[in-house]
Amino acid sequence: MSANKSGSIIEFNDSSIEDLKALPARYYIDEHVLTQEKEQLFFKTWQYACHISELNGPGDYVATEILGQNVFVIRDEDNEIKAFYNVCPHRGHKLLQGTGKKRVIVCPYHQWSYSLDGNLRHNRKTSTSQSPAANLICLNSVRVDRLLDFVFVNLDPNALPIAEFWPGLQEHVLATCPEIKSYVFNSAATVIHPVEAQANWKLQIDNFLECYHCSIGHKSFSDMLDVCNQKQTLHENYTYAFIPSSGKADNLAYPLDPRYDVMDLHFWYLFPNLGLGVFSGTGNFSLYQWLPKGTDRAFRVSISLEPAEPTDPGMMERRELRAKWGREVLQPEDISFMESSQQGMHQRNFEHGWYLVDPDNEEISEVMVRHFHQTYLRQMSQ
Repeated sequence: MSANKSGSIIEFNDSSIEDLKALPARYYIDEHVLTQEKEQLFFKTWQYACHISELNGPGDYVATEILGQNVFVIRDEDNEIKAFYNVCPHRGHKLLQGTGKKRVIVCPYHQWSYSLDGNLRHNRKTSTSQSPAANLICLNSVRVDRLLDFVFVNLDPNALPIAEFWPGLQEHVLATCPEIKSYVFNSAATVIHPVEAQANWKLQIDNFLECYHCSIGHKSFSDMLDVCNQKQTLHENYTYAFIPSSGKADNLAYPLDPRYDVMDLHFWYLFPNLGLGVFSGTGNFSLYQWLPKGTDRAFRVSISLEPAEPTDPGMMERRELRAKWGREVLQPEDISFMESSQQGMHQRNFEHGWYLVDPDNEEISEVMVRHFHQTYLRQMSQ
């Protein structure tokens, strides 16, 4: 048996004990697990590539990387979004860097050139040269799809479309936060920065998915939001959390203006390593992506959308106060928790953690963490 925060006793029968055991510690520290994750998760699931506004016209491209696999997305002459491995079939050289616009894709090494649809246009040769026929050479394509205005790629040619892998997600986001349809991605104003922690990528998502630690570890967050009355729902390959506002415009986190600001918080977790969120404050919508840099190290990239024009005279100042609080208060608090837990995973006596599941108190319930782990183990066993 165990005790909850209020001190009352929770009894578990023998058949429920296995369901309350968390992911074994070895999944957070074993190099072989990370190697398997690359093949079974990251190379077989939808990974963020860019925002659609970065591909405005034919030839616009964005080069990206998925754990060492180089890919680029590009808009072709027919205005279709395509994605290819960023490697020249001739000798393996990288074709494109960063972002830009190309009429023709030319390899910097030997000047083999490709059309925007990936077909070979020209390879430098003479009349006596022996080389494969042009129709045998083309760039290797990668699956591409969209969620809202975010562009994703998937290295698995047999992957389900986004609408089937995260069924109902786009409709749920738009129904919950219809105002995001007017938000824009602005590379000059949006926040795109990695937040690194000495903690496994899964442990960082575990932290994102539960608010059991919020009232204890995030005092200002819990003053701004009513963490005791949050709601969580589980879906196929994603989860959703709603935390209502505490109603305090003047709170310990940062000032809010109820006339213009978003007051409540909405978070979606997308298996395996993505999140969407609307945070309290000036109009905002963010995508989060967690990427491993080793078993004990990972970083989170945040891509933010915002209103096309300021909604009120104080919007810019309040937005900066929210960002400053995130950088200087919320993130350091979470990083401290995650890094200490990662050290715990290496302790010889620590085999696995436990879930606390409470259907009547979603503040302390870790049901979304368990849902993540269950989905993770299913995918890893395929």
